[in-house]
Amino acid sequence: MPGFLRIAIRAPLILLSILILVISWVLPWIVWRFSARAGSHLRVRLMTMWARVALRIMGFHVTREGPLPQVPFFLVTNHLSYMDVLVLWSQMNVYFLGKAELAHWPGLGPLIRAAGTMFIDRTRKTAVLPAVAAIQERLALGNGVVVFPEGTSSSGGRILRLRRNMFEVALRANMPVHVGCIFYAIPDVRFPVELKLCWWGAMTFSDHLLGVFQIPRVEVRLRLAPEPIIGESRLALAEKVAERMNEMFEPLHDWSRLNPSDDDGIPD
Repeated sequence: MPGFLRIAIRAPLILLSILILVISWVLPWIVWRFSARAGSHLRVRLMTMWARVALRIMGFHVTREGPLPQVPFFLVTNHLSYMDVLVLWSQMNVYFLGKAELAHWPGLGPLIRAAGTMFIDRTRKTAVLPAVAAIQERLALGNGVVVFPEGTSSSGGRILRLRRNMFEVALRANMPVHVGCIFYAIPDVRFPVELKLCWWGAMTFSDHLLGVFQIPRVEVRLRLAPEPIIGESRLALAEKVAERMNEMFEPLHDWSRLNPSDDDGIPD
């Protein structure tokens, strides 16, 4: 099937699914008035159902390795693309901590906020305190929370340096840290995964999404570590998590089509 035909089929179906999702958000809003816990759980379950439908429309096939953590939980994973969020939603009922810029994306910002995403301003050191409070609220309601400690998505050549302040959230919430890794593979060699699916550098969202719509099929693996990690400081947690992630991680490419210096997510 030509790429333009995939766009013509998938894009309207995705827009229709989003419209149905937005309408369905009335239900958790009503339930929330009687029970915050029930309303919170219903909202993330709706996101899970929508993510599964959206991934199927886009030709994504997800398999999971390892046990799901029991709620409430704090989970960190590597970050390759905005598609990571749908992959994780499709497998578990979770809320996300995202960078503050997402809340101001034209069109998508209100949807991201309405989905219950929490935000942190990475330019302000004091921003971790309201993020901690928001996460503790979600955890108290019996939810799972996902954080991307790399702080940005990359081409998938390696695990980036983890931001230590992300682990302050787990320490203050007195939660062990569960660790996961996401992997993508595209069977069609015309679509190199690091260039067509991973989102990094100067790639624009609209052009990238249209490119994702053209990919015939994407194989996704979500690998979850069997045991969580406990640490007494941000540094200890960051080091232990980085070690575990690197043990679990499999590079998506070998830099044959990409110069490491071109990947804006890769630290010097």
